[in-house]
Amino acid sequence: MKHRIATQVEAWNSSAAGTRIIELNMVNPISRLTVQMKGLNSDNAAVGHPALMVTKIEVVDGSDVLFALSGTETQALNYYDQGRMPCNVVNYINATSAIATFHLDFGRHLWDEALALDPKRFKNLQLKITYDDGLGGSACTSSTISVFAWLFDAETISPRGFLMSKEQYKYTQNAAGLAHEYIQLPTDFDIRKLLIQSLYADKQPWEQYNRIKISEDNDRRIPVNNLRTSDLLKLYQPDERIQEDLFVELVSTPDVYYCAATYDTAATGVGMVVTDAAIAHLQSYGGTISIIGTNAQQQVWHVTGLAPHGTLCIPFGEQDKIEDWYTVAPINELLLDITQGAGTAGTTQICTQQFRTY
Repeated sequence: MKHRIATQVEAWNSSAAGTRIIELNMVNPISRLTVQMKGLNSDNAAVGHPALMVTKIEVVDGSDVLFALSGTETQALNYYDQGRMPCNVVNYINATSAIATFHLDFGRHLWDEALALDPKRFKNLQLKITYDDGLGGSACTSSTISVFAWLFDAETISPRGFLMSKEQYKYTQNAAGLAHEYIQLPTDFDIRKLLIQSLYADKQPWEQYNRIKISEDNDRRIPVNNLRTSDLLKLYQPDERIQEDLFVELVSTPDVYYCAATYDTAATGVGMVVTDAAIAHLQSYGGTISIIGTNAQQQVWHVTGLAPHGTLCIPFGEQDKIEDWYTVAPINELLLDITQGAGTAGTTQICTQQFRTY
């Protein structure tokens, strides 16, 4: 076997909030880093999706930032890269675990020989994880985080570079609504993907960021010309819809529980212990579903939909063909123009995935 999964940190205590810095002192090229957080629910009242327990993941080499996304941004990128969500245990029942998994992929796919993070190219590689177990699950305690590295072991490769994923910009929604936000996109490395995220209760993505325009050099060329988010969400989707199972115990109905899907969301539920004739749910927006039933009943809900954690992805070029990605070096100004929707609260994040060469 030419590859191996190496444990970097095994289940350290991450209760409450903090930041952990891990030295990445391996010598073999890294195809993927996986971070997994597990929290023990101490209540039945949901606080947030388990992915919210990790607020930021960074890979740095001194002051050089190679990866910097929030937990929900990382999972959204995983979905658009791999066509499926990473493993989550979306559990809100007292005394059981809520689990979120995050993949930091440095290649187009696992074991990509052309693109990988090569530690020998850097001086002081570190992984930084910022977390708060009070933000996800149901009042989590006794939380732990584990970190794994997917390494090229007995196989010698010479990667051309790696995929560098970062949050580039964040802004607060304009309280007046229907405003424009202008963002200067980076032009240092070719862009493979652009992600726009806005997660806010009771709002679908298009209510937060309604129209998208990408302009080169004062409209000399317009790759995306003021297209509606509701259309782009249908055009740029993997074949597989988001699939999640939510485990709940009702406290007071209707109860709000959290899911990854935020667009075209559908849910089907069934009682886990006894038949609940009143089981139903209200319309689902903003990564939540409101569940109706009998108090103290345990239920499992299968939820499907699109736009993980409120995220739209715009891919540039054929995604497996490096030479087909968006070459931005000749561009003086690459401008993203976002027209806000009716949502007047919350934040919107802009993220890029770029091909960084060695």
